[in-house]
Amino acid sequence: MSLPVVTAENYYSPEMNMAYMGSTQFKAFEKCEAAALAELKGEYRPPSSAALLVGGYIDAWFSGELPLYQAQHPEIFKRDGTLKAEYVKATEVVARLQADDLYSLLMSGKKQVIRTGEIAGVPFKIKIDSLLDGDTCKAIVQRFPNTAAALGFCDGAIVDQKAMKDMADVWSAEDHCKIPFIEFYGYDIQGAIYQAIEGNMLPFVLAVGTKEESPDLGALYIADEDLAAKLAEVEDRAPRYQAIKEGRIQPTRCEHCDYCKATKHLTAILNYKELAADAWE
Repeated sequence: MSLPVVTAENYYSPEMNMAYMGSTQFKAFEKCEAAALAELKGEYRPPSSAALLVGGYIDAWFSGELPLYQAQHPEIFKRDGTLKAEYVKATEVVARLQADDLYSLLMSGKKQVIRTGEIAGVPFKIKIDSLLDGDTCKAIVQRFPNTAAALGFCDGAIVDQKAMKDMADVWSAEDHCKIPFIEFYGYDIQGAIYQAIEGNMLPFVLAVGTKEESPDLGALYIADEDLAAKLAEVEDRAPRYQAIKEGRIQPTRCEHCDYCKATKHLTAILNYKELAADAWE
């Protein structure tokens, strides 16, 4: 059966999300298979966070789609029609990013480029914030020699924009320690998927702006060997998640996320010490 064509208009539609997997969807299945499937079926909607909306606001600004984003998200405005404080701050962040020459060059590629393909037989879709060509990469390296490790020997680059609270390491309950924010939020997984689906083994670069009082910015790349390791994980797990989407196997509940808490049914009486043990699993 042929797959439907993905366009800018239907990219985030329920139909496309069922037909294709994306990096965000894959990461949702990694966290909780039951919650991810319920969200796909429209049975559960995760609470919308201001952080996601602010990130979307900044993305829309750089892609030229800010008026559409504002129309689709009236919740970003106060009753008097002015922007809420966090979006005023986002405007300040955008101004900071636009003032930086390297950041602006990284975001100067083709905007919101959609690609589809397969990983381990599973259809995936991606949307690239800024797809740079080889000439632009060469121009960047000539002007900024310290970018050569990321862009020195390539025919282009995949640039993804991130609006972060900050760039500090984040505590991981699973690892029982702080880990880089790129790993905590699964941006290395995203990079592996994007590189594989784009198809030309282009470097994956994150253009980061922070929402701190004094906005910080960074240009970070993930080494190909690290992307290859994460791609192996995607290849291993994506077929299972696809089978769950198709109803061939049942999803596993994590029993810790908001969805599992909201749909939990008691079936046992536990020794209270088991709660502490579960927290470390």
